[in-house]
Amino acid sequence: MKNFDRREFLKLAGAASLGATVGGSAPVQPFPALHHNHLADPWLEIDLKNMAWNLAQIRQRAGNRPVMAVIKANAYGHGLVETGKFLEKQKIDFLAAGKFHEALQLRESGVKTPLLNLGAFSRHEAEEIVRHDISQSVYTDDFALLAEAARKLKHSAKVHLKIDTGLGRVGVPHDRALPFIEKVAANSEIQIEGIFTPFTEDDEFDRVQLERFLEICEAAKQRGISVGRRHAASSAGILSFPASHLDMVRPGIAIYGQYPSVREYQARQIDLRPVMSLKARVMYVKTLRPGDSVSYHRAFVAQQETPVATLPVGYSDGYPSQAAGKAEILVQGRRWPTIALVTSNHTTINVTGAEGIKIGDEAVLFGKQGGNEISAEDVAAWAGTSVYKILIGMNPLLPRVYLET
Repeated sequence: MKNFDRREFLKLAGAASLGATVGGSAPVQPFPALHHNHLADPWLEIDLKNMAWNLAQIRQRAGNRPVMAVIKANAYGHGLVETGKFLEKQKIDFLAAGKFHEALQLRESGVKTPLLNLGAFSRHEAEEIVRHDISQSVYTDDFALLAEAARKLKHSAKVHLKIDTGLGRVGVPHDRALPFIEKVAANSEIQIEGIFTPFTEDDEFDRVQLERFLEICEAAKQRGISVGRRHAASSAGILSFPASHLDMVRPGIAIYGQYPSVREYQARQIDLRPVMSLKARVMYVKTLRPGDSVSYHRAFVAQQETPVATLPVGYSDGYPSQAAGKAEILVQGRRWPTIALVTSNHTTINVTGAEGIKIGDEAVLFGKQGGNEISAEDVAAWAGTSVYKILIGMNPLLPRVYLET
């Protein structure tokens, strides 16, 4: 999908500014035919200068240790390849993908930065992993598939040992980790590039986890085994658990300008700047008469004359239906309440008191407009969910406009 520069985007946006006005006598005209979905449909703006800012803040907080940026789940909704390429320009030390197909897509797009696949892999994928110089998370005897592929391709396989110190999802259990490490290290075709563990983000138990992890690393060292870089700190650890920074840090959500929990958001130990904004354009305006209704099951019934504006955005785009009736949306720099339901493709706002809202006006579902801002955290709170789900839930097919200036 083509990405437009800001000048072209604003030029196109201006073409959509004509249309009916709230309270005007002219009949409402249909949304004009446009050639680019940026105007007819919702879009995401990805502020890359804010991403660079966040990375600099993380590096400083981590004492300039190497950084492995986690770009799983389509880079938390921000666009996998574009984010990977931008972070490569920022001289990121390592990237981490959530699944093999993400890692392969990054390599095939030309990303050359060291890259870890956090996900599982098959026998066929083992060969592709070695062939494309992808590092692989290992925690079962499937590492032998990598050794086999390495022998066939005459190229070493790089691995990071995943240790389960208490999160309990996947990873070699900490009390059985040393024999596993010895088994992996005995393979000359395999290069142990790193060892890592994920935390539960329970403060007291995280300290127990770190102690377990360091004991394993030390035991391997005593046996003459190099385990490479030790990494444990995700975004929460970077912000709240300095002892876990070790040899490399592994931020995810913080790269995208979001805090991992309410606690970190309130503490704001570093200044993170949101990278993503969700925008749309007003597609229809009208004034409801008393008794008129909006949406299925007459979810909203007007008690008096009520000017409303409809936006072409809904839960199919990733905007949460649970936010209906609680969320606010920016148009002309002011907050307007949502009414009725958030349906698959439409959201309606009450614009009582507006002056001249018209078809084509920009609407900001989260992001900044004028001197006002609605955050992704606000949307998450209205929907009773987490900011992770808001960002990752953005439809991959939504146009993404990348802003660097």
